[in-house]
Formats: sequence, structure tokens, C-alpha cells
Amino acid sequence: MKFKFIFIGLSIVSLVWIAISCTENTTEPTDENTLLSTSFEKNGKFTSDGWILPALSDSSNDVPNGGGNFSLQLEATQPPEVFAQIKVPVKTQFNKFKLTFWSKSTAVTNNIYGKAILSLVRNGSVVQSSNVTVEDIIWKDYSIVDTFTVASGDSFMVQLSAGFSQLFAGKTYFDLCTLYGID
Repeated sequence: MKFKFIFIGLSIVSLVWIAISCTENTTEPTDENTLLSTSFEKNGKFTSDGWILPALSDSSNDVPNGGGNFSLQLEATQPPEVFAQIKVPVKTQFNKFKLTFWSKSTAVTNNIYGKAILSLVRNGSVVQSSNVTVEDIIWKDYSIVDTFTVASGDSFMVQLSAGFSQLFAGKTYFDLCTLYGID
């Protein structure tokens, strides 16, 4: 009986230890490691400062919890796919980067998926990209974590899309976009 309690106790301790050691050890965004942070608003008004927006984009009052008053609304287009995009300089003291954002799509039921792409740009050319697909009709947080070999003069390009379709309409919403380096 005594051994049974010891075994159960050790099992619980082992499971807790495994759970703690499996968590991702990320550095929270600070001024030193943040490259991009936007909620698409400033002083209570919608703003897309620094972003290049496609024609079928707009502001929306549909926001996630903690998202303020506005989000970016993109509409699915006929091919080719179009993007809202921004370029920011890299911080060379990091090799691992994380893009986080909140998003939702009204077109998932029609198999039209929004997405975000994080690309490393060197000398005007994309040298590496990672992406994530928006797959939910309710607000959900998404992230891309990847390792990039960066050099002075490189930049990151963040692209957001509502997807494309020849038949159906659909909208994808984005908010609280943050890109930062991880130690």
C-alpha cells in the first residue's frame, strides 16, 4: 500500500515536470525586441500606418476581446490573391521570431481561408517564408514561430489575406498583430 502511494506521488511529480519542460520559453514583446505592434487604431480612430492595403479592405468594429475599437477587414478576391502588407527592418540580435495576431473568417464554410505570411526579405527578394491559415469563424489567436538567418539590411514582410474565390464572397478580420524576436 505504501509503495502504491509513492508510485502515484512520483507519477504526478513526473507529469508536472514533463508539462513544465515542454512549454515554449518565449520572451514577451518589449520595445527592445518588438518589430511590429498594431491594433489598427490610434487615438480612437482606425489607422493602417505603414501598411499597404488592397482595394477590398476596410475598417471594422468587429474586434476580439482586448482589441480596442477597430480591426482590419479584408475581402476575398478573384484570383490572383491580394494582400495587406507591411515591411519592417529585422533586429539582428535575434534568430527566432514570432508573429502573433487575432483573426476570424466569414468564408471558412465556403472553403475560403484567410492567411498570414511572414517572409524574410533580402536585397528585395523573399528568401524564406512561413504562413498560417485562418480556419475559424470566431476570433482566435494565431501565431507563426520560425528561425531565420538574418543579416544587417534585411527586413520582414508581413502579409495578410482573406483568400480568393471565383464564386463566393467572404471576409477575414485581423487585429492585434505583433512581431518580435525571441531569445
